[in-house]
Amino acid sequence: MDEITWDELLDDYFFAHSLRPDSEWSYEKVVKGFKRYFGQVPPAQITHRQVLEWRRYLLKDKKQAVATWNNKITHLSALYNHGMESKLLVVEKNPFNKSKVRKDKKGKKTLTRQQLVRVYLIMQQFEEAERAGRGNRRRRNALRPMWFWLTVLDALRYTGMRLNQLLHIRLRDINLCEGYMDLCLEGSKTHREWRVPVVSALNPRLRHLVAKSAALGAGKNDYLFDVNRILLNKNVLWDAAQVHQKLRSFFRRLSKECGFAVSPHRFRHTLATELMTSPERNLMLVKDLLGHQSVSTTMEYVGLKMDIVGKTLEAEMSLHTDVAAERNLQLLTQM
Repeated sequence: MDEITWDELLDDYFFAHSLRPDSEWSYEKVVKGFKRYFGQVPPAQITHRQVLEWRRYLLKDKKQAVATWNNKITHLSALYNHGMESKLLVVEKNPFNKSKVRKDKKGKKTLTRQQLVRVYLIMQQFEEAERAGRGNRRRRNALRPMWFWLTVLDALRYTGMRLNQLLHIRLRDINLCEGYMDLCLEGSKTHREWRVPVVSALNPRLRHLVAKSAALGAGKNDYLFDVNRILLNKNVLWDAAQVHQKLRSFFRRLSKECGFAVSPHRFRHTLATELMTSPERNLMLVKDLLGHQSVSTTMEYVGLKMDIVGKTLEAEMSLHTDVAAERNLQLLTQM
């Protein structure tokens, strides 16, 4: 019997598991990168030492992030386990075991209050110039149309949703009368659906986008945040690759104009951090809003405020410090 190839193992894994297209694409990408390094070596001949050599190459030579490496290992280990369980691979151990790397805990990348003000100030300045007809309209500008991108920023800022969830929102998911929108399973990282409120600051721009999309022929099942529809001023077929490219161009240009990095996930981290550091913070509320499966994930946004910590320590330790001060005074008078 010929040894099973990586492609055959992938096909069998996909047949046995009901994965989303994005997940299948992710597995295929990881296997493609693995084969690029090892060539046509079949899965059954891969050793743990070879995996460690590949790890050194990617982390040391190619400077890949630890999170990226661990993601590759998660995928390949799952494939290998499936092969072993289904008897497609007759081996004793999974060579990908014990090859993950502990990643350093870094602070969440957020936007400060001053940075948020600058983001919106720059966008509003461009929006006013666009309305007044200033500037060269024929010249391409990744920030146009300003009103559409401001709606994107508001949606990210006031809901904390991930970018993929934003892109999967359809017109049918918006209920402005009752003030909420549904985040569907299709765009969820955690394979869950949940509902987020449409706050008053987001409502006007979101309402305008819904009305504009419907006027251009978008139906209830069409994606709402389709920038191609707005740019071409007509209903078009959804092109995920083009929409993602325009999103990258927008945030790249906005970051350049602001002088600091602006990304969709920074809005999510910022909202979570603000909610978890407010005096009225509600752990379960934040957990449900962000769609976290575990409370421990939400707790990562709890930070220490040095001024509050200092005052609390002084209050708690005041008795001990007063006693110590009196004792030191007595010792000095006896000398």
